[in-house]
Amino acid sequence: MHNKENRNIKKSFRFTRSEWFLIQKKCKAADITPTQYIQQIAISGRTAKKNCIKEQQKYLAQITTIGNNINQIARKLNTNNKIEFWMLRLLLKIENHLNQKWLS
Repeated sequence: MHNKENRNIKKSFRFTRSEWFLIQKKCKAADITPTQYIQQIAISGRTAKKNCIKEQQKYLAQITTIGNNINQIARKLNTNNKIEFWMLRLLLKIENHLNQKWLS
């Protein structure tokens, strides 16, 4: 949202401490300044993240890997009418890993 026009109109806003904390948290997550955040919300109703947080990228990679593993297991299960022990063990490991990461 880069405008060549000078921003010469100045407005001020008042926030409670909890509102300001929430705005700062959202700005940090979006990697933008509070001014950029408020401008984007006021003009378009949403914000555009500059960078994806590295932690989110890490989780996305893990979820993608888990999804690929589950698809491979499902493909194998659909080719046979029997469930092999190693497949069941792998599914239980995936379930335990997800429970530890997301339910803790």
